[in-house]
Amino acid sequence: MSRFKILNQSNEKNEIKEIKHQSQFDFEKFEIEDEDLKDEISKKEEEIIIVGKQLAKKTLELGKMLFETQQLLSNYNSGTFIAWFTYMGFEKNMVYREIKRWQLFEKYKRQEIVEASVRTIEFINKNDKLLNESEVIEILEDSKEAPKIIKEKTREIIM
Repeated sequence: MSRFKILNQSNEKNEIKEIKHQSQFDFEKFEIEDEDLKDEISKKEEEIIIVGKQLAKKTLELGKMLFETQQLLSNYNSGTFIAWFTYMGFEKNMVYREIKRWQLFEKYKRQEIVEASVRTIEFINKNDKLLNESEVIEILEDSKEAPKIIKEKTREIIM
């Protein structure tokens, strides 16, 4: 989905050509026929996709930094880490969720963890000892089916 792509080797100058992002949204279904509007929406869609990927990457980096700071403060009085991130204005659930995301990423080395939902991260973390690696990967690989898979796995774990 990059806006720029190097032309094939037959082009001696290897010029960079701008490639226009084309949305796959079904505009016709919603009776949107204005081409200028479609182009504007396509541009916004591309920008949102790029920002979303950057956000996901930064979220993982945040989890790594929080984890590292937690380790640095672990030798001090109980509650020091919580006092530190509270002082910075972070919420406890968010901090520990992102630390868990980082730890899962480190364990499984799967890019899908970066964009996994809160529910998916919590489920995997909670049931990490009961799930084998292939089950975790199955949940991560299909984000649309993850809720259904989690529901099935929850039933299996309970029984």
